[in-house]
Amino acid sequence: MLQSCWVSAGDGVWPEARRDQIEEQIIRAYVQLIFAAEADGSRTVTLSRQGGLEVRLTEMPLPGMPTFWLEIHSLGTRSIIDSLGCFEFDEDELAAAVEFICEAQERHRTWH
Repeated sequence: MLQSCWVSAGDGVWPEARRDQIEEQIIRAYVQLIFAAEADGSRTVTLSRQGGLEVRLTEMPLPGMPTFWLEIHSLGTRSIIDSLGCFEFDEDELAAAVEFICEAQERHRTWH
């Protein structure tokens, strides 16, 4: 389940252990895509849920586009709120993906 990435001390520090946990979720989802059922040429794995939000990793090979998409879904509206495309989850892309998820969690926490 998703948890906030922020320390409640008010200094805006991102705890490294939480970032590592999110990174592990992304890597596990990446591996799970191999076993996911294919639908319309794409595969999707759910990383986690928090309240009315769900984080999904989708593999969608299209020429000239990122192969992997992290998507924040609203379960209430059944729509994508935000997404981030990645080509191969190298070190920079993985760090950007962790940041993307943490920011989405913080926005959700602030709204609710």
